[in-house]
Amino acid sequence: MNKNENNDQTNGLLGKKHPLKRLKKTTDKKHKKHGDPACPQTKGGKQMLASQQYKKVHGCLCNDHGIWTVRARVFDPNTGKTRTRSKTTTYSVAGNNKRRAQEKMAEIVKQWERELNLGIRPDYNPKFSECIEDWLESKKLSLKPTTLRGYEMSAHVHIIPKLGDIRIADLTRGHITAYFDSLAGMSVNTMKKHRVIIRGVLEEAVWDGIIPSNVADRVKLPKPQPFEGKALTEEEVGELLRKAETVPEPMRAAVTLAVIYGLRRSEICGLRWQDIDFEAGVMHIRNTVTEFGSMILEEERTKTKTSRRDIWLVDETVSYLRELQKQHVEKGFDLDKVCRLKDGSAVRPKYLTRIVMGFLADCGMKVRLHDLRHTAATMLARRLTIKQVQNFMGHSDIATTLNIYTHIDDADRISTSQTMDGIIKGLYGSERCSENVVEATGSNVISFSSAASRIKEKALKHCGFDHRPDTEAEGS
Repeated sequence: MNKNENNDQTNGLLGKKHPLKRLKKTTDKKHKKHGDPACPQTKGGKQMLASQQYKKVHGCLCNDHGIWTVRARVFDPNTGKTRTRSKTTTYSVAGNNKRRAQEKMAEIVKQWERELNLGIRPDYNPKFSECIEDWLESKKLSLKPTTLRGYEMSAHVHIIPKLGDIRIADLTRGHITAYFDSLAGMSVNTMKKHRVIIRGVLEEAVWDGIIPSNVADRVKLPKPQPFEGKALTEEEVGELLRKAETVPEPMRAAVTLAVIYGLRRSEICGLRWQDIDFEAGVMHIRNTVTEFGSMILEEERTKTKTSRRDIWLVDETVSYLRELQKQHVEKGFDLDKVCRLKDGSAVRPKYLTRIVMGFLADCGMKVRLHDLRHTAATMLARRLTIKQVQNFMGHSDIATTLNIYTHIDDADRISTSQTMDGIIKGLYGSERCSENVVEATGSNVISFSSAASRIKEKALKHCGFDHRPDTEAEGS
């Protein structure tokens, strides 16, 4: 055995790495480099060490001396321990501020997550479906249950099946444009809801440093076709109310509340007897019932802040509403909902639409339940200021009242022309200009009659001119 062989053996005995061990380590590196799913330290084709996994923060609201405060257990990378972090939302516990505090908490928790994971995931490229699920989870506190349910349905039925397998960093504007092209036939308003989800997910990814920009910002949707609701004439409204008196409840109650008080479907189903103050003569719109799929949601809240309103009772409906309440008592119903079926059960929103649409069809009126609300706004707009109508209908934007809920018919157009005719007659007097304006003489010189001179004087005076008699014309 020569000297070199002795040295090799000595080095091996002293701990120098064996060639087979070096080969095994190289193989492991190769697996990690290429993102072998079999490698336990890879995730989604990217190397993810245990210390580099994205950490979530879960917060809760606490009452801290009358102020809603966010608290959460957060890992501290400096000490390697978990500590409690807290931050005030500045919203008082007193009053209706909990929803605002929950929205603020979502922002605070997201900021803590960004700080905790800063610089951790430069190579993290999850599937778009994973990011959608995370986004939906983060919205549970800030969205209404019906809104969240709608987003979940859109995500799971449409977005995830078509875009979910694409890595979020590989998602392009072309992918999103092709997705919306595949939704041909769907309303533009529905497409907008899908875009809210896609943009929201990508925006979160931008904040978290996963992608540099939001490609959904550059995607354009088709231009929406303007929708025009229909309004019944006042004669049709009278006929509808008379026919509603002859059919069983809850038809008359639904029609009365829709066409006289202009209530939405959710407000009709949610109206309770405790919301009607017969002594004060006021109807309080506070409670709503909505339906999404198989889910029924009743809330002590309205569609918007301005939808929470008080409506003074219409005298013609008071006796009917009192009688309806009396019938509910005689039948042994609990005094809860105004609209009830024969067995005393509450009316579901979709069922209400179905029976009212059938009743309207039997009356020969091709309108929707919501068009009765349009009808109420149109009748009022002919007699009141648009601001009064907006308050009565509970619209947050006066443009909605003007552009969508008020309708013009031929009678309105004729009335407009007659109004202009009255203005012109007031300017020029009652005499017809065509009857006494000019007289032609044999020498083709024009002379004004006395009546025409008075008309001319009125017109010039109205325009601000100091009229003096035309002596030359009179002399000729």
